[in-house]
Amino acid sequence: MVDQPSGKTAASPIGVWWGRFAVKHKLIAQFVMFYAFSLFVTVLQYVMLTFLPELIHAHTNWCDIPCQLIHLAIGPVDTYVFDYPVTGDATGGMGYFAAFAITLFVAQCVNFPMQRNITFKSHGNVWFQIAWYVVAFVLITIACSFLMGLYVPLCKRFFPAAVYNILITVINGGVQMVIYFPIYKIIFPEGEAK
Repeated sequence: MVDQPSGKTAASPIGVWWGRFAVKHKLIAQFVMFYAFSLFVTVLQYVMLTFLPELIHAHTNWCDIPCQLIHLAIGPVDTYVFDYPVTGDATGGMGYFAAFAITLFVAQCVNFPMQRNITFKSHGNVWFQIAWYVVAFVLITIACSFLMGLYVPLCKRFFPAAVYNILITVINGGVQMVIYFPIYKIIFPEGEAK
């Protein structure tokens, strides 16, 4: 709908309501936007992890190369942070690790501008924010990968690949969302760059 005198497009009733809500409940609105974008990125990751491992498996021999990096033995837990042994299919070895790494990289390249520019409306120094975003991403990915070393073997054992990918994506995405929101509040301060 176009407002005739000014030539501007009138906002929808939902847009008007959301604008008022976002002003009155800023933190909740930010979390809702953060969650919505995170959910979008989670779906993107699921789609990529559904098809990319098979593509790598079909065109390379990477799935025949074990990928078990950063061994940790803490009490009863004896695992690798990145634990992708050869499984004889597309869900193991260097092939699955490569698919996982590519998926995370693409997801973060989509997530960063949405969270920075839309959710938190930050205009800080983008290079500084990218640097801290990468540091947070690396540390959180290592922590989540360690946790995956605990629950992935169970998921692989009891569920088919399509369900397994959903579970891994949802669990990993959920853990990351809980960790990332407060970190984004620090990395993406609102207002103009100083």
